[in-house]
Amino acid sequence: MTNNNPIQGSKMPLIAMTQNDLRELGMEEVGYVRKYSVKGKPAWVLHAADGTALAVQENMPALQASMQHHDLDIVSVH
Repeated sequence: MTNNNPIQGSKMPLIAMTQNDLRELGMEEVGYVRKYSVKGKPAWVLHAADGTALAVQENMPALQASMQHHDLDIVSVH
């Protein structure tokens, strides 16, 4: 049986990261957007990497302005 683990045999040491380390990873650089329904109307929410809501807007152009205000890049998360 062949082991396809790319880490096994690597000469680079693995670094343990705490949950707090993971939360802070990209905190000031990456945000994500989620679509919600507020009082039956669509609302777009800009979140920081740790999930903190930074802005709520009615449409994407307004949300993009909020993104620029917070100096965040939006990434696609699946």
